[in-house]
Amino acid sequence: MSVGVVARTRSSGVVFKPPTTHDMVRSLFDPTVKKSFLEVCITLALLSDFAICYLALRRFGLKSTRTAFLVQYLFWRVCYNLGIGIVLHLQSRYETLNNYAKRHRLFVKGNQSPLARFCQFELSTKMPAGYDMYSQPEELNVWLLFRQFVDLILMQDFCTYVIYVYLSLPAQWSAMVNWKTGLGVFMILFNIWVKVDAHRVVKDYAWYWGDFFFLQESELVFDGVFNISPHPMYSIGYMGYYGLSLMCGDYHVLLVSILGHLLQFLFLKYVESPHMELIYGSDMEDGSQTNSHIDDLIAKKNYDYSRPLINSAFWVVNFDKLRFTDYFTIGTSLALIAWFFLERPGSKVLFSLAFFTKLASSIVVFSILYLQSAQKWFTKLYLKNGYTQVYSYQQWQFIYNFSTCLTYTLLFIQTLSKMYDDETYIDYTQTIFGLLLCALQTWCNSEIRSAISDFGWFYGDFFLSNYITNKNLTSQGIYRYLNNPETILGVAGTWGTVLMTNFSWENIILAGLWTACNFVLIKLIEEPHMTKLYGGGIRVSGIEKTLQGLGPWRRMSEIVDRMENIVLNSLTNHQEPMEKNSEKPRRKLITATGNDINVDSQDWEEAVEDAIESVTSKLAPNCKFDIEGLNEESFILPEPVTVHWQLPSQLFQTDDWIGLYNIMRTRNNSKSTKVSSAGHWTPISPEGYPGHQSKKSSIMEFEKNSTFAKGKVTFDSSLLHYEPGIYEFRYHTGNSHKAIFVSKPFELALPRLDIKNPETLNKQLLSLLTRVGAVKNGKFDSHGNKYFTTRIFRRLVKDSLGVELSTDYINRVNGDIGAISQRICHIKSVLDDLD
Repeated sequence: MSVGVVARTRSSGVVFKPPTTHDMVRSLFDPTVKKSFLEVCITLALLSDFAICYLALRRFGLKSTRTAFLVQYLFWRVCYNLGIGIVLHLQSRYETLNNYAKRHRLFVKGNQSPLARFCQFELSTKMPAGYDMYSQPEELNVWLLFRQFVDLILMQDFCTYVIYVYLSLPAQWSAMVNWKTGLGVFMILFNIWVKVDAHRVVKDYAWYWGDFFFLQESELVFDGVFNISPHPMYSIGYMGYYGLSLMCGDYHVLLVSILGHLLQFLFLKYVESPHMELIYGSDMEDGSQTNSHIDDLIAKKNYDYSRPLINSAFWVVNFDKLRFTDYFTIGTSLALIAWFFLERPGSKVLFSLAFFTKLASSIVVFSILYLQSAQKWFTKLYLKNGYTQVYSYQQWQFIYNFSTCLTYTLLFIQTLSKMYDDETYIDYTQTIFGLLLCALQTWCNSEIRSAISDFGWFYGDFFLSNYITNKNLTSQGIYRYLNNPETILGVAGTWGTVLMTNFSWENIILAGLWTACNFVLIKLIEEPHMTKLYGGGIRVSGIEKTLQGLGPWRRMSEIVDRMENIVLNSLTNHQEPMEKNSEKPRRKLITATGNDINVDSQDWEEAVEDAIESVTSKLAPNCKFDIEGLNEESFILPEPVTVHWQLPSQLFQTDDWIGLYNIMRTRNNSKSTKVSSAGHWTPISPEGYPGHQSKKSSIMEFEKNSTFAKGKVTFDSSLLHYEPGIYEFRYHTGNSHKAIFVSKPFELALPRLDIKNPETLNKQLLSLLTRVGAVKNGKFDSHGNKYFTTRIFRRLVKDSLGVELSTDYINRVNGDIGAISQRICHIKSVLDDLD
């Protein structure tokens, strides 16, 4: 314990200065440190373990000796987790040890009871000469004495385990020359660093559970190994157990190690964690619950919303008995498992099925998330078909969870098939380690869901960003240690199947596919979206903080980051910007609706040049082919367009006609029109085309004399095109497609609507549709004007308001303009909130 630290008792609040103490190893084995009676006994007991092992091997043999030390280890492990656990639990809740010492006056000078004399003797032999136990509070003295019993139990626990492992090593040392030994040594060295660094951070006070007895007046700074893993002394602090198990190659040792580690986790859960919450409170910040609040908010605002089904290892959560998709998801998994046990398909069939299902489902999931991030595509798809934003999110939840259940079910039965294949050698140690990796992935998923809730688990910030009030990424739970825990831990179980099947090539390929898909999802889709939504601030994880303090690791991290950038740039096809003037710049033609026309600007320019070369300015006198009001930038549909024409009488024929064409379709046919007018034409003479009397209403003026013929025709809403673009009129001679005149090009553009409120929009739509003759009984009539189709109506809404409606929805509401106006305003409001 550090010199100068001030402490106080828990109940009475007495302030005191604790003495300097040493760690367990130094207290027992450093000859320069004063030893107490119990410490000498502990040291002798440890040495006797090795002597007993030597004598037992000679007398009873390896098997019996190993069994004896296994029993000893289990005894000391129970003493640790159950014995110390009960004592600390009572001390935490009731200060039992402190009260017992006070009640029996164990540290009162002159007390001659045997127990008091022993306790005082033990402290006098342990502490330096200047330590006055009678002036110190009982809480400190009890803790110093408690440390002796902790040393005995922990050292015996460690020593008997190590001897048991030693007795389980292969008889031939040559059998240990393999990759397992190398990995095991690395895990042991890592374990040693974890323990040493943990003691550096928490010191003797926390190492010996000091806050169960008294409280320090100092703030602990948890860095180093505490930035790598939650509760490192209980989690990664037992990595050496698994390293030794690997080196032994005996699955019995591994099972014993797992049992010991499991008991330690139970100690953490039922003893230490409750005490930490009692003394220090919960470490969960208010802001970390933002996502769970969003789940509650969604359910509150949408009465028909229920928590989505989520697969959790071999079980599911949030099952809704009134939701058919839940039965479908679970039924599909059960059906596949039943099919496997009843039909026993070959491992090759199952491999192919798992591989292509994972690949196909990943493509679907990636496409939805990418398009949703870039264009809000999935939300728009449902909005334009009459559904709500939350309903579209529920459908995505089903798609994502179903694909996850389906792929992992197939991986599960494929692994079972491979394990029971006669050609597969079952190594029980590898199988258990594979199951541990599966458990690690399950734990990781559980911690992720705990930190980001259902909203984050189902990528809610892709679909319901308007529900987010606090745009800060969480740094609680597992995200304190890892920025993207699912990158590695999220596929640990798939690599566990590789161990369980003894490195079969099928499972290596499947694990590689799972890992690659995970990488693409996180690096190419999730991270760019998070940056766009939450900003480009860098969140440094706990592991990064620790590694950045190590020079070699920092350099390696820079190399890995550089390689990752190269891979990402190659995958996304990012290239350096081209040099200036290396390519001719192209302009975009902007319509009156404010939307870009997706046509190459050079094509437009060439088409316009071809048209201008054919205009009537090059013809003889008495020739004219002009568009009334062409000085304006464009004609806003359904505004009628009037054409004035004139030509010498000897060139005029009664069955001449004028057609309206998109300039992109006629650009290479200036003398003869090769495409049909598709009904967008009118005769110019009242006497022409007697079979088309309905079209003659467009003839406004007609005059003919011996010198020339002239007239005026108007293309109204029944003759115009409603596709925005650049158009031209063509004067055709006789009943042919030979073009005499070609007008200057002009633009037809859809009008811009106002979306202040549904009532205003309803009036505008009714007025517009009335002008184009597409209204019947106050509803949109797709058959009223054969050129103003439902597709054109949808195009008008999309270009003008940025809102998409589906044909199915328009038909479903029977073209009701009021309902359509309400729907458009709702969609616009949702999309604006998402922005």
